Amino acid sequence: MKQLYLILLICTLFAIEGCKTDTAPAAVKVAVNVPAVNGDNLYASVEKQLSFGHRIPGTPEHLACKDWIVSTMKSFGATVSEQAFKASFFDVQDADAYNIIASINPDHKHRVLLAAHWDSRMIADEDPDVSMQDKPIMGADDGGSGVAALIEIARVMTENPIDLGVDFIFFDAEDNGVTGGGGGWCLGSKHWSKTKHDPNYTATFGILLDMIGSKGAVFPKEQTSQTYAKTYQDKIWQLAQRMGYSKYFVDTVIRGLTDDHVFVNQAGIPMLDIINYNPTENSFGHYWHTHQDDITVINKQTLRVVTQVVTTALYKESVGSL
Repeated sequence: MKQLYLILLICTLFAIEGCKTDTAPAAVKVAVNVPAVNGDNLYASVEKQLSFGHRIPGTPEHLACKDWIVSTMKSFGATVSEQAFKASFFDVQDADAYNIIASINPDHKHRVLLAAHWDSRMIADEDPDVSMQDKPIMGADDGGSGVAALIEIARVMTENPIDLGVDFIFFDAEDNGVTGGGGGWCLGSKHWSKTKHDPNYTATFGILLDMIGSKGAVFPKEQTSQTYAKTYQDKIWQLAQRMGYSKYFVDTVIRGLTDDHVFVNQAGIPMLDIINYNPTENSFGHYWHTHQDDITVINKQTLRVVTQVVTTALYKESVGSL
């Protein structure tokens, strides 16, 4: 009788445990429709920037490009402001420079920051032709590609509303420092980090886009991004790899680079840098700071892939599934 009771007790316990397992709620995965970005739009946006000429602070060409970025972002319904400051680099003193801040869903509490620099370099100090090293470059990839991505993402959000606040900062005066050290780098982000457009501004995380549009580009994990924004960098790289872009987004960690994200991180917002850098050769692209950085270096596929990954990350973040 005791044996029969024991058997019945064991069966009852198994039955209860089975009921617990059957009725436990399953993990809920929130699906989101991610719109596609347009590679032709991206390419045309780079061409448009180059049509103004060299975007060097203090020049009419620079001012014309600034006005175009402002009007374009306004046409997408973004709230836009300009943060004026003075920039000094090489033999230029107190040139007029402007950070452009555009916001979609400006009242939303959950915010993500996207950034790129929109100026171009005054000299081609890495050009193999020494006689051309003192002449300005077009900056199709180094500047133009990141701006194109931000503009295309804003367009997509206009047509496909997102439950997320997104801020776009086009940093000025990033690209006229002295290679190997010295001042002149990242003047716009340095200024913004000390004097934000809104002193109470913050964001969950940020993404900086720099040189994202050339053929054969590789995007390793930059060390400063790993230090300050590892969680988000790892998630975005894993997302890119799941999307089939592992040849672009590689898990190799490279040294920390001086770029605008450094100063955004110092301002308390974790920001990662998506930047083309060859970890094998320990160098930027062959066109970097040369006259080869023109429209011929831009590859629609690379530019579209990076922009699509960032767009997907934003829409997944909006539903908490990044």
